[in-house]
Amino acid sequence: MSSNRFDIIVVGAGIAGLTSALALQRDGARVAVLDRHRAGTEASWAGGGILCPLYAWRYPQPVLALAAEGMRRYPNLLASLDSNIDPERWVSGMEILDPVGEGETTELISATLASAGIAHQWRQQGDAHALWLPEVANVRNPYLLDALIDTLRARGINLYEQCAAEGLLLNAGRVTGVATSQGDLQAERVVITAGAWSEALIPGLPMGSLFPVRGQMLRLEPRPENALDRILMDDGVYLIPRRDGSVVVGSTVEYAGFDKTVDAEAQERLHAHACRLWPQLAGARITHRWAGLRPGSSDEIPLLGEHPSIAGLWTNTGGFRNGLAMAPATAELLADRMADRPTALDPTPYRLERLIDA
Repeated sequence: MSSNRFDIIVVGAGIAGLTSALALQRDGARVAVLDRHRAGTEASWAGGGILCPLYAWRYPQPVLALAAEGMRRYPNLLASLDSNIDPERWVSGMEILDPVGEGETTELISATLASAGIAHQWRQQGDAHALWLPEVANVRNPYLLDALIDTLRARGINLYEQCAAEGLLLNAGRVTGVATSQGDLQAERVVITAGAWSEALIPGLPMGSLFPVRGQMLRLEPRPENALDRILMDDGVYLIPRRDGSVVVGSTVEYAGFDKTVDAEAQERLHAHACRLWPQLAGARITHRWAGLRPGSSDEIPLLGEHPSIAGLWTNTGGFRNGLAMAPATAELLADRMADRPTALDPTPYRLERLIDA
């Protein structure tokens, strides 16, 4: 690769990187996106595509605020894409069968969801309460990523695939570009959106601030008369219906480093739990099994902002299980911060200064 100059380089072509690139180009910047593999093939591809936090009331308030804002922004994001690929957004609703955990009450859960603007209803099931979230949608996330990639190309955003970031180019306390496996790329600003691989590209970040969390999944094809019509959630396991009648089941939460091995025992547990939740799946054919690496953060809150001691270095990473749901909101918050505009959400909780001593 010959040396190329851009206004902004985005490192990582998952959901955070692709949506960030589109938001930044809209402000007139010449943007390049690079990825160490093929665009959109890591955590964003591997997740379930639920556009709402799971057990939303158990997350830190800044996470819930970003995810709720992302939920509201998704229809406009999808309507703006330049692609013939349908991401299959489906407002299926989500039913949580075990919403009230230890130390929780229905009143506390209702108040938290109401504060985030998430519609909900309680349903009595024997002696227990189930929670119905009628406005929750899901997308076919691989299709969403392909539609975003189409849009980048249609809008002339440079996308470098199989192009690993090997380090930052720095001069006098400023970022000047990225050293890559295909040569140097120059830019006045760099945005790190590399998911579980981000930590090595953010100088000064304490070790363990960002880390991979493996999630295993499987996909089943029940008979048409056994189709599921809503997302079901119980004991951390979810069932997601797709428009073609298939059902995606997830997910484990495993701290196994950068290992994406699919484990037979974990898969059997997921399958058995799914069949208990929806007995019609018992005879369904399993068509796919896979695993992905989510980007966890040490305080569960994304890192979104400018580096406190390296001018021009920005981040949008650490979305963990909610990166897809948050994406439209994190991209807009990043673009507003970089343009020094007022922001829809308070950016303070996401700043790198909470982890990096300037």
